[in-house]
Amino acid sequence: MPATNVSYMTWVLVAAMLFSGSDIVSGQCQGSIQDLKICVPYVQKKGPKIPPSQACCDAIKGVDILCVCHHLPPDIGELISIEKVVFVLQVCREPLAPGTKCGSKNIKALLS
Repeated sequence: MPATNVSYMTWVLVAAMLFSGSDIVSGQCQGSIQDLKICVPYVQKKGPKIPPSQACCDAIKGVDILCVCHHLPPDIGELISIEKVVFVLQVCREPLAPGTKCGSKNIKALLS
């Protein structure tokens, strides 16, 4: 399967998880969660950490990332790498504070 199809499939699965369940992230958090789809290639579990595009960083700046982190379902870690999320946020100059919980991961543990 080509990489673009994998990215798209990952985005579809991530979006389904974000928009389903009792805590609907899109309704809870400020900004357009859908705009974050451009960042999926940078946070997929497979592959190395790569710096995000400016478009990804711009999308991140338009969303309340802390709110998104608080509402991520625990099983989101099956689809995306929270470690890569932290990396992308740092590169985009939108880092999470140590001690923040994003999904089921504690950011302090990821930074050490």
